[in-house]
Amino acid sequence: MIKNNIRPRASSERLDRLAALENQTSLEWIMKNSQMLEMKSNIRMIPKDTLSLNIHVPEHEGVATIWADKWFGQKKISQFRGLLIYDDQFCLVLNDCFIEKKRYQSSHFRAYFLKLINQTGQLVLIFSHPLSLKQWNNCIKKFCKRNNFNKKFKVVELICQNFYQIQHKKQKKLMSSQVINLASIQNYDQAELLDNYLKILRNSSINNYIETLGVFEEKQMLFIVCKYFKGNSLDQFYNQSKKQYLTQNQIATICISILLALKSLSEEELFHGKISFENILYYSNLKIQFGTYLINSHYKFYDQSTLFKYLQSTPGYLIAPEIKQGINPSIQTDIYQLGMVLGLITFFNFTKAFNQDYFLEQSTSLMQLIVQQEKLIIKQKESYDYPQLFSINQLDLIKQMIQPNPNLRISLNDALKHVWLINNKEKKVQKLIPNQIAFPSLRTIIEIKDSECDIKKTINNFSDENSSYVKQLQDPNSLFEQIKYNQQVNSETFVDSNDDDENLLNDKIEKLNQQNNLVPSFKEHCCMYQSRCI
Repeated sequence: MIKNNIRPRASSERLDRLAALENQTSLEWIMKNSQMLEMKSNIRMIPKDTLSLNIHVPEHEGVATIWADKWFGQKKISQFRGLLIYDDQFCLVLNDCFIEKKRYQSSHFRAYFLKLINQTGQLVLIFSHPLSLKQWNNCIKKFCKRNNFNKKFKVVELICQNFYQIQHKKQKKLMSSQVINLASIQNYDQAELLDNYLKILRNSSINNYIETLGVFEEKQMLFIVCKYFKGNSLDQFYNQSKKQYLTQNQIATICISILLALKSLSEEELFHGKISFENILYYSNLKIQFGTYLINSHYKFYDQSTLFKYLQSTPGYLIAPEIKQGINPSIQTDIYQLGMVLGLITFFNFTKAFNQDYFLEQSTSLMQLIVQQEKLIIKQKESYDYPQLFSINQLDLIKQMIQPNPNLRISLNDALKHVWLINNKEKKVQKLIPNQIAFPSLRTIIEIKDSECDIKKTINNFSDENSSYVKQLQDPNSLFEQIKYNQQVNSETFVDSNDDDENLLNDKIEKLNQQNNLVPSFKEHCCMYQSRCI
C-alpha cells in the first residue's frame, strides 16, 4: 500500500455539504457555558451602504454563528479582497485586525472559533466543524496580522536593507521578510502610508511587488513575510559593487518590471509615489535569473497640507514639476520618477559616488546630457564616459519620461510599447495578468479609514441589530497608537512569545544590522530625506 501524507483538498461538493451542516447545527449550548463569555462579539463595523461597494461575486461566502449582547444565531458572511462582509449589511477591514483561532471540546460539546480583533473590539466567528474553521482561516489570515512570528520563524541572515532571510522552524523552508521598526513611525501620516502599503502588498492583482505570505507583529517590530529571494536595492548595488555595471537587458528588465507594476496599480486607481533607487529591489531565484520588486509605496490621498509634507519628504530630483504647482502625485509622476532613475543609471560611472549629491547634481542637467549624447550617437561617436548608455532609443525613452510638461510626457501604455524596451525585452519578465474583477477597485478598499468611519458613520451593530447610526468621538491618533503599541492577545493557538525569545530575536537583528551598518526602519525608506519635515 502506498502511503501518502498529503491531504487532498476538499471538493466543492463537500464544502457545500459542510455549509448545509453549519446551517443545521445548533450551538445554543454556548450561551449556557460560563467559559464561553469571551466568545461574545462587540466590534464596530462599517455600514456597507456608505461605501458604495458593488460586489457581484465574493471570493468566499458561508455562514457562521455570532453571539452578541442581544442576539445569538447564524449570519451570512463573505470575503472580498481585504473586506469581511457580515449579514450583507456591514463591512470589516481586515488589514488592522489580529486573527487567532481556538477550539473548545468536552465530552458532550465541541465548537471552533475564529477571532478578529481590532481597536474597537472583537468579532468571533463560531463554527461546528473544524474544516469550516480551516477554510475561513486560510482565506482571511493573509489579510490580517498575526503575533506568533517568534514561534514560527527564526532570522537567518540579512539580505539587504530591511530584508532578512528567515526559516520556518518546523518545515525548515527558507523565506524572506521585510522588517519594519514600528518605533520609527512618528506620526499619523507615516502610519497611514504603512497601512496602505500593507493593503497593496496583500492584493494579488498588483504585479512585481514582493509576494506577501503573511504579516506578523511582535512588540515594536513588523515582519512582512514573503517568498524567498536573493537580491539588493539598486543604490546598494552601485555603492557596494566594484565597477560592475548592469547590462542593457537588465536595465530594460528593471524598466519593464516597474512599468508593469505601475500598470496594475493604475488599474486599481492607485500609484506608487516614490520610485527611487532604495525602493527598487533586483532579485534572483530558482525560476528567474533577474527580476525587480517595487517596495514601500507612498500611496495616500493628498490635500494641500499633506502635499506640502510630500514635497518636504521627497528628494528634489524625484519631484515632477507639476507637483510643485499643486497637482497631486499620480501614475504620470511615477513615470517621471522612473525616467529620472533610468537617466541617472544611464549617465553614471564610478568616477563619482552614487549618492544624493550625485543625484541632485546630475538631474539638473539630465536633459542637456541627453541632447548632447544624441548628437554624438548620430555622428557615430562612442562615449566611453557612460558605459551604460547603449543606444539613441534608450535616450529617447528617458527624454519622453522626464518631460516637464505632463501632457507631453509618454503615457504608461506607450512606454511599454517603446522600441528600446521591445528590442531588449527578456522572456522571463513576468507578464501582466489582466484583472478579472472590476468592482470594487483596491483604491476603494484602501481609502476606507477605520478611524474616520468610527468618527463619522460607525454603528455598534452587535449591541443592537436595528440601532441607528451613532457618532463616536475618537482620538485622531488612535490608528497610530494601535500600530505603535501592540495589543495583548491571549490565545490557545496564537500566543505571545516570552521575553527571552523576543530578546534573542532583537539581538539577532541588531547584530546583523551592525555587521552591515543597516537599521530596520520603515522611516528610513518612507521618509529618508525628511529631516525638515513631518
